[in-house]
Amino acid sequence: MPYDDPDATDPMTLTGVEVPVEDDGAVRDMAACFIEEYVRLGHGADAIMTLFACGEFAGPTMAFQQLGRHSIQALIDEQVMLRGPRGPRLPIHMTPAGALSLPVLEG
Repeated sequence: MPYDDPDATDPMTLTGVEVPVEDDGAVRDMAACFIEEYVRLGHGADAIMTLFACGEFAGPTMAFQQLGRHSIQALIDEQVMLRGPRGPRLPIHMTPAGALSLPVLEG
């Protein structure tokens, strides 16, 4: 199968679906999933807040704008308390221009 011509019958084809919702519950659940993943990767609370507040990542930025800093911080605190501190497994670097760099995305 050519790279640019996916097979319509392939059940493993990645498909994205947008589902509009009217309440903040879906955004809160999405933010909680992101935060849990970052905590499990070993990031600290400050690094996770930076990922949400920096504006470089669509999902976390949307959650930060809709829920606000206080709600995001409460979700981070909850996950850090639940999962406990871990040593970092995936480094996050800030470039000289101020952008965040995640090596896993640059590979």
